Amino acid sequence: MRDKKELLKQIMISLANNETEKSDKLIQVFMDYIPEITTEEVTEVAQKLDDEGVFKDTKQHLETERKIFKIIEKKIPQQDLSTFTKGHPIHSFLEENKQIKDLAIRANELIVAENSFIDLYSDWLLLAKQFEGLDIHYLRKENQLFPFLEKRGFNHPSTIMWTLDDEIRTLAKAFLKAVKENNEKTANYLLPALAREADEMTVKEERVLFPTAARLLTNEDWVAIREGEDEIGWTIPEPPKVWNVKVSMDKHLKSDPKRIGVILNIVNEFFSGKPIEELEKRFQNELSGTITPTEFALAEQKMQNLGIDDSQFEAQIDELLKVFKKSLEQVTIDNLEVGHPLDTFIKENNAIKALLTELRKAEKEIDLKNINHQYWIDAYNKLWQIDIHYVRKENQLFPFLETKGFDKPSTVMWALHDDIRTLIKFYKSLLKDKNYEELFDTQEMMLNAIEDMIFKEEKILWPTSLELISTEDWIKIREGEDEVGYCLIETPPMWNPNWKHPSHNEKTEIGASSTANPIPFTTGTKGNSAIGGINLEVGAITPEQINLIFKHMPFDVTYVNENDEVRYYNKGEDRVFPRSSGIIGREVKYCHPPKSVHIVEKIIEAFKSGEKSEANFWIKFHDKFVYIQYFAVRNENGNYKGVLEITYDATVLRGLEGEQRLLDWE
Repeated sequence: MRDKKELLKQIMISLANNETEKSDKLIQVFMDYIPEITTEEVTEVAQKLDDEGVFKDTKQHLETERKIFKIIEKKIPQQDLSTFTKGHPIHSFLEENKQIKDLAIRANELIVAENSFIDLYSDWLLLAKQFEGLDIHYLRKENQLFPFLEKRGFNHPSTIMWTLDDEIRTLAKAFLKAVKENNEKTANYLLPALAREADEMTVKEERVLFPTAARLLTNEDWVAIREGEDEIGWTIPEPPKVWNVKVSMDKHLKSDPKRIGVILNIVNEFFSGKPIEELEKRFQNELSGTITPTEFALAEQKMQNLGIDDSQFEAQIDELLKVFKKSLEQVTIDNLEVGHPLDTFIKENNAIKALLTELRKAEKEIDLKNINHQYWIDAYNKLWQIDIHYVRKENQLFPFLETKGFDKPSTVMWALHDDIRTLIKFYKSLLKDKNYEELFDTQEMMLNAIEDMIFKEEKILWPTSLELISTEDWIKIREGEDEVGYCLIETPPMWNPNWKHPSHNEKTEIGASSTANPIPFTTGTKGNSAIGGINLEVGAITPEQINLIFKHMPFDVTYVNENDEVRYYNKGEDRVFPRSSGIIGREVKYCHPPKSVHIVEKIIEAFKSGEKSEANFWIKFHDKFVYIQYFAVRNENGNYKGVLEITYDATVLRGLEGEQRLLDWE
């Protein structure tokens, strides 16, 4: 009998019927001839036998499962569960299992140590309380995970694992009672069984339960499971962040999976070292030499599945684009209304290209012995306005693309932005030092990098953005643009195709922003200033007053909540760093250049762990000396509630000397 599922079935039936001789022979056959058996096959057999009523009661079922698991444990290939991200229910269970395994190790250490119950009594008591605390782990499994498995017709965990969980609970309670009563004999008897049962449960979960759940449950199921976990809690010190499934671009774009598959194969061959000429021929033969911007963007988003990381893609994207360049060069965008964010980006690119043409022409006519230094200073000041173009992309456009599952611009393109920024700064420094020879010998590299970025924008990013982003979202993007500013062009007109003349509205929108000139304050009838106020720790003020207070603060304030989402920033008149409403709700890691994200993540991790509560930086930013402070926000119980970032221009403060005690408005 070589069919492994049938063989496993017969083993379980013979064990249930106490047919020892038969079960031993079948087990030997299984061990000799079956190289492996998957969790799906094991659970399928166990489920069918349970449904058929092979076991006369739960106790018999439980004993049979225990015996069979010890037999087949080494035959089950271990599935990699490390791909589940932080916050996913499986990731949280695995983190707790690490703790459970540590408890089992500590238990064995105490068991073998002489006189440990007397000499290390506090350790025994702590261990007993920790084992009893595992109840939360099992509760979450039983009340959150099991119901969803049952809906998929898999009630096996509910009937068996729940019973095993209860046995562990019973042992844990009895062990804690024995320790508290100083009953060393009973405690020594119970602890080995408790440690063994708890440890074995982690194996059952990781070898059978979690892989089966990963196969059966949908993304929507996991989201629903995660939403209900907070009420039960965890055994791990830090509650996991709110988790949701990463949005897939495929849901928002029409595409042919076969074509995407071919494109990905070409990309994979490129990164494997195939010559460009061969790849161009394959592109021509299999895809008629055509590719759309959205097809390239979809392939770009899926490249990580091929093992191609962002830094590798960033370094070789220009070379890769050569394969598809002839097709992408045909892409155009027409009929955009004036004021539409993409129309503005395109106009800026036209201005940038005109400036590059001017610089190249001036370079050809250069006389190193007679340089018009001021001309080049002015030219590079204009060139630096490209930074504004990139900042608006990063803070206005990228957040909306991320919500559609397209986060490669945030990671790869932002890094390329920083490369270009670095190049411009480098050549500005050469100009400042009048190192003209090196400047004009190599600046073409910088100009080419800027042009390559324009190509990526106009042939891939802009068309893909038009496909992904709705009119309502474009309106929101436009609303935040003026605060960031524009590159080499005048401020475009406000654009909102949904706008109606006020005469069509019943009333003006409450809270509509306006720039008001100062007017003298006149006292009228004194009313109750606390009406509509919010009770704070000390005092009460209205939402309007709160907004005005933050708006008039002479520094930038940004708040990131405990889930690493940007929830607030103040809109002061002279912000040090530009912000726009597009960052609200955005993960903070996407709000920083890739090269500095690790610093932000390190700060947040230190704040969450309680290791640190403050981090300070000071940098030179343009002509300003900027002081940046990060503070951990904690509630009265010390629980982490987020990060507060304070940024201000300390140039004036840095230069103060002596004292000024009198008012001096002259």
